[in-house]
Amino acid sequence: MIRRTLLVVGLVLGLASVAAADNFRCPNGEIVSTGDRLSIVAMKCDPPTYKSSRTESEAGYRGATILVSVEEWTYNEGPNRLVHILTFKNGILDSVQTAGFGK
Repeated sequence: MIRRTLLVVGLVLGLASVAAADNFRCPNGEIVSTGDRLSIVAMKCDPPTYKSSRTESEAGYRGATILVSVEEWTYNEGPNRLVHILTFKNGILDSVQTAGFGK
């Protein structure tokens, strides 16, 4: 009985972590998800409307400062479509945000 309960709890937690991934449907129809490498997203998606990059610092172990490379890709497909911002940290898709309708 305990074994069965642990199995069910493990499955639920596993599914919850999969459901937490953000997905983005590229303008050409391909789908990418958080955790994908920048190179994979570049191969699957059309070029973004706009790109920006910066370096951020984060607190590390024992007060050390860690530099993180951040790149944002903006997809603006016009006034009838939502603008999407893909944020990459150290070359990995970290988040997908929606920023209202485009222009």
